[in-house]
Amino acid sequence: MVGDSLLWGTEGSICRPDPTCKEVCCLPGARVRDITRKLPKLVRSTDYFPLLIVQVGSDEIARKSIRTMKRFFRGLGRLVQGAGAQVIFCSIPSGAVRDMERTWKVQVMNNWLRGWCRGRNFGFFDHGAVYLAPGLLSMNGTHLSQRGKRILLQALAGLIKRALI
Repeated sequence: MVGDSLLWGTEGSICRPDPTCKEVCCLPGARVRDITRKLPKLVRSTDYFPLLIVQVGSDEIARKSIRTMKRFFRGLGRLVQGAGAQVIFCSIPSGAVRDMERTWKVQVMNNWLRGWCRGRNFGFFDHGAVYLAPGLLSMNGTHLSQRGKRILLQALAGLIKRALI
């Protein structure tokens, strides 16, 4: 699993019970093109990863145009296409920011990402609006609270279990 700060602190729970078989790489502030640039160093051609989950875009969505975001995701998709792993892209979480443009961009990108993943035979994990429930976001409205992290971890553990069966 590789992604941005949303994954911060998830390593122990995701890697349990067999840490030799699972790895989480959290790159705080990572953008789609950062993952594209760093992934070849993280996943070598001699490694075997049956599943690759990518979580990015939550910080980037406010600063980049939709066209640019799509271009970045396409580049990352080309990179992982031949990796021999099942690839799942996570939706961009909306957060509780009261910025209408950002909310609109997240919705547009997630709709596009869902269809793009389907067309490329990638999986798509939709966070949905579950994290907008009271108490699941930290005070800044963009990061998860401890309770929100637990819910995310349960969802990710279920996703990994279903994907690897």
